[in-house]
Amino acid sequence: MKKKVTISIFLLTLFFFWFSLTSLPKTDDLAILEKPIKEEIEEKIDYIAYINSIRTQYQNNDIVAVLEIPGVFQEIIVQTNDNDYYLHYDIYRNKNIIGASFLDYRNDIRNSKKLLIYGHSDPEGQLPFVQITNFNNSTFFKEHPTLTLTDSYGVRTYEVFSSYIETNDFDYVNLESFNGLTYQEHLTKLQKKSFVPNKTELNEDTNIIILQTCSFDERVKSKTKYQLLIAKEIEK
Repeated sequence: MKKKVTISIFLLTLFFFWFSLTSLPKTDDLAILEKPIKEEIEEKIDYIAYINSIRTQYQNNDIVAVLEIPGVFQEIIVQTNDNDYYLHYDIYRNKNIIGASFLDYRNDIRNSKKLLIYGHSDPEGQLPFVQITNFNNSTFFKEHPTLTLTDSYGVRTYEVFSSYIETNDFDYVNLESFNGLTYQEHLTKLQKKSFVPNKTELNEDTNIIILQTCSFDERVKSKTKYQLLIAKEIEK
């Protein structure tokens, strides 16, 4: 009798174990379950409120975005109706020689294919934008492949594809015409100037962001020289 009971318990245990295994969702089913949850979380992020909170904190409605190079720096970006004001005024709108990092007044942050952001550097290396000079080093370039721009519309991720010092060719600030080059040819030219070669694919539909700051590199013998960091939008 005891033997029959033991066998019955064993069979019942085996059945429930088999049932539990067949009831588990498959890998594909898990992916289907996780996706809506992820999308639901992302939809809850109120980017308008996020930017507005920063505007309130600094009492400045010119704030339009937050730029971040992960592991390097995070910087608030402003924009006004010219490219002069924030060269001389900080984010609090106080007159200040270090100015603020700002988006070109010609840019539509949501729709422009090329975004231009300017920031001051200093020989002592204290200001955030001086860090982009490190991208001229191949190791640093490879260790920090992306940057992000968060504005009222969401977060955009960019892949860095060019870093160099410019002394006399300022076509990069043009938004519509490029001295007879197509937009794609223009991007390819900017890519070929990079101190660190790469094979990032570029085409007529590529959106880019350009960060510009003064260069204090004594190896480059020119009174006018700007450090540029250029990246391609890969996720929006």
